[in-house]
Formats: sequence, structure tokens, C-alpha cells
Amino acid sequence: MSYYRVAIPILSVLAMGAASSFEDTTYLDRQVAAHLNADVGGAGGARAAIDTKLRLKRCSSPVQFSDTNNNAVMVSCPDLGWRIYVPVRRTQARAANKVARADEYVVLRNQPLTLVVRRPSFSVSYGVIAQKNGRVGDYIPVRSSRKSKVLIARVSGSGEVELAQ
Repeated sequence: MSYYRVAIPILSVLAMGAASSFEDTTYLDRQVAAHLNADVGGAGGARAAIDTKLRLKRCSSPVQFSDTNNNAVMVSCPDLGWRIYVPVRRTQARAANKVARADEYVVLRNQPLTLVVRRPSFSVSYGVIAQKNGRVGDYIPVRSSRKSKVLIARVSGSGEVELAQ
């Protein structure tokens, strides 16, 4: 009888730990690899595995994948509002396509853009307005509103700029 007093609390704690309320990052890695048709670390695949320390709430609907540009894939859960960007290793075909587009203006003055700040373990993005036309690789002034401070950002693609460091 004393075994039940010890065994039942232990089993209940183990059962609670088994049903995690967070997304499995290794499963997300496999899904990203399937979306890109390339393994993690390989050409055209994710640069690195998703950080296992991330605690993303489990999505009730299927996780969505979208290519932001040649540099990353956005993994998101529209129901809960979370999203992460997985850096992608570029293939040479994608790099050649990027060079061919370098002559065109991809950002026009007064166009709404997404400003992205990328760091090794995370990225942050928010909306800004272009103050000048720009080609891929150009540095242009941007601001989030008329009264905000002007920031200098590098054009990284159509509708996207990166904060100059």
C-alpha cells in the first residue's frame, strides 16, 4: 500500500512531462529540410539546426513555411502568432539570379518595406518607409514614420532592407 503513495505521484509527473506543450525543434528541422529539399548544413538547406532552447507553443494547425528571400525561410504558426526565420545556405544558381537583378531598382521612394535586424541566434523585423530608390546592395535612408529618426539600411531584396552596422 505504501508503494501506491510513492508510485502515483511519480507516474503523474512523468505523464505531464511526456505531453509537451512546445514544438519539437528537431521535427521542425526535418520539415524545413523537406520544404527546401536539402539537409541541414547542405547546399540549399538550412545553415544550422533550429535552437533546441526555443520554447514555441505547439501550433494547433500545421506550421506554415514561406521563402522570405534567398537568405531565409520563415516558419510560422498563424493561430498563435509566432514566427521564426531559419537562415538558408545559398546555392550558386540563386546567387547568379541575384547578380542578374542587381541593375534594377527593387525599392522605390515612399515604398513600405520590412527592416530586418539579423543576429546569429535571432532576427527582428518591423515596418519602415524608403526615403530613396535603391538597388540590391545599396544603402538607403529609411524611417518608420514622419517624425522618427532616419536610419541607414542596406537593400537586401524586393521590399526588404537590413540595418547597416
